Amino acid sequence: MFRVGEKVRYWGTRSDGLTWLSSKAMVGRIKGRSRNDYIIEGRSGATHVVPVSLIDGMTLRSKA
Repeated sequence: MFRVGEKVRYWGTRSDGLTWLSSKAMVGRIKGRSRNDYIIEGRSGATHVVPVSLIDGMTLRSKA
């Protein structure tokens, strides 16, 4: 389980009932959560619905 504000890697998104996979990991921040999905804001500022199974499980730390 991830907390709001955490930076994570994810491998695809869900849109209109379809799951889109990416060959490269994307990075974004957790904005919220629904039952089986997370709402993630990507680097461009766009928000994506991402199934739990497509999140890498590794929280990325910011460089301080």
